[in-house]
Order: sequence, then structure tokens, then C-alpha cells
Amino acid sequence: MYRRKTPESSVQEHALLKHATQYLEMIAAHLNAPYGPVVNPADVAAALRGGDLLSLSSDALAKELLASMFIELEPEFIGRASYEAGVRLEEADALYQQARKQFGLPRAPRWEEALEGVL
Repeated sequence: MYRRKTPESSVQEHALLKHATQYLEMIAAHLNAPYGPVVNPADVAAALRGGDLLSLSSDALAKELLASMFIELEPEFIGRASYEAGVRLEEADALYQQARKQFGLPRAPRWEEALEGVL
């Protein structure tokens, strides 16, 4: 499944890819593994920066995949990707909280434990 690129998303993606980082790329690759190219590193960064999934495309699968990263990935990976995207952990946690509400995700104890005493 390929998402249609808009001129704005292409410019944002190009700017990010100039400074592409291993954790944003790793997260995108992991989330895409079963489906093919659905999300890219710029999508991961945008979700973390925005603290929600509402600012992303209307692609429901992309939103679900990004929401699932808190369950599927080690908190350290998300924290490092947040740093690479210039995001504070508070913003990443806002994404986690919003994803839980929007998709009815179960708690991610590893994520919550990693943030204890930090936030």
C-alpha cells in the first residue's frame, strides 16, 4: 500500500532524509515489515513531534502502525528516535496517551516504567 505524496509532505520528507537517523529509520522499517512501505521516517518524526496522529495523512493503517510502536518496540528505541526528531519525552508520551485513547491500545508497561521518574 502506497500513500500519495503531497508537495508539502515531500518537502518535509526530503528535509528529514537529509538528516535521516538510524532510530527513525529502524522504527519505520520495523512497522512496515509485514505490510510493505506504509510509513517512513518522516511519518515517525511527525507523529512524535505532534504528540498525536491527527496531523498525519488519513491513512488508517499508517496511524495504527505508528500507534503500535509503543507496544512493539523497546522504550529506548522510541526515546532515541524522539531525540533524533528533536522531540521531548513529554511529546512522545502525549502520542502514547492519544494512541491509547484513539485505538483502545492496552497499556505498554515497558514504556510507562521507562518514563517513571523522568516526566
